[in-house]
Amino acid sequence: MTWVQSFRRTALASAMLLAAASALAGAAAAQTVESIKKGGVLKIGSQVSQVPWGFSDASGKLTGFDIELGEMLAKDLGVKAEVTPVTSSNRVAALLTGQVDVLAAVMGIFADRQKVVLFSRPYTTNDTIYIGKVGANIKGWDDLKGVRVGVPRGTPQDIAITKAAPAGATIQRFDDDASTVQALIAGQVDMIGGAATQVPNIAQVVGPGKFEQKFVVARAYNAFAVRPGSREWADYLSDFVARKLASGELPALYKKWIGGELAKMPTTGEGEAALPISVVQ
Repeated sequence: MTWVQSFRRTALASAMLLAAASALAGAAAAQTVESIKKGGVLKIGSQVSQVPWGFSDASGKLTGFDIELGEMLAKDLGVKAEVTPVTSSNRVAALLTGQVDVLAAVMGIFADRQKVVLFSRPYTTNDTIYIGKVGANIKGWDDLKGVRVGVPRGTPQDIAITKAAPAGATIQRFDDDASTVQALIAGQVDMIGGAATQVPNIAQVVGPGKFEQKFVVARAYNAFAVRPGSREWADYLSDFVARKLASGELPALYKKWIGGELAKMPTTGEGEAALPISVVQ
């Protein structure tokens, strides 16, 4: 199969998924702040196998950046936090069908997603990169000929490599980030697409000096996502982010889990200002 045929197949699959998501949008009522407060519980959809965003610690307790942020949000609302595990492939469906009230799930703001959900203003950045063995001479797309590359299905890194990979590159798609990383560690693939935060996580498993960031594709802005029509709820979330930025709590959370200083971000979850910016062509 040529990369053009592969791209067309991925584009068709994406269109079908968007159509299905749009159909699901009417399956659950739009959320309001009052309805959540009245219910006494905030149902948060988060990824729970992606360090440092969401994972189980040594005692089995869920923790991580998005988990703590969700708990902070529930406290702000005066309700109990209830985390529902989601994956990159099922999180939007979980939101639209009413399984969760909000997604805090490494949810980058992208144009296609803006068609089916509402985003708050972003609360952090997340660089999409490609990771490979130390010493491998790979600096960009043109160096992937003959290379086996793993990506989580339907993610920005999947879309990017489908468009840009040269003839001779082998793309293997997995259901989530955890299985993609495992494929790299097990030698099933030579490189993977993922987040910059995955490099130190991999080093903790296999030891330092074995895998490294090869090149950066884009910078995404992560935000809360809510159901279409939930404008008041989205506005509340944007205000929450603004207040936690001003208080220093959000930058402190970023430093704790991601490291370094939180970058300046757009003040809206809509429009081109909040879409990924190209870092390396």
